[in-house]
Amino acid sequence: MLLMITVDDLPAEGLPYIIEKTIETGAKNVHVLNAITKKGRMEYIFLVDVNKKSFEDVSSLLALELGTLGIKTLSTEHTMLPFEIISRNVTIKAKNEQYESKVQVKYLKNKDNQIISLKAEYEDIKTMANNLEDHGIIIPLSKLKTLIEAEAYKKILFDKEIVIKVD
Repeated sequence: MLLMITVDDLPAEGLPYIIEKTIETGAKNVHVLNAITKKGRMEYIFLVDVNKKSFEDVSSLLALELGTLGIKTLSTEHTMLPFEIISRNVTIKAKNEQYESKVQVKYLKNKDNQIISLKAEYEDIKTMANNLEDHGIIIPLSKLKTLIEAEAYKKILFDKEIVIKVD
């Protein structure tokens, strides 16, 4: 189910804490949107994805932290698209050395089982970027993600291991 809470008296500094606590309490996901209400007042709209088991705990936390007097509950249906997660070997060649790591890549498929999209796992890329930085190789996280996903897409076409060369 999806919970919706609107709040117009919350300082922005509190948002990360509340989001983190809400997920720790059992929410599957939390989105916070900026909005403008009547009379031009700024507010936040919290959209919280929660299952029935965690509903009471999450609702109680949100009431406590946000001071809300009510929570809108929306019945939702989540449609899972077919996907597959494959662990890929990623090799970075730089400074006459070679660095290897595993990265999980999620392949989204259509009804005909054809790959239509893919994403490399954020935490794996973050770990790799930090390890490379420890060796004096600076590749921005967003660029490393782009390079890995491009090479993963090539794998679909050419069925090779992923190799990124940085000279």
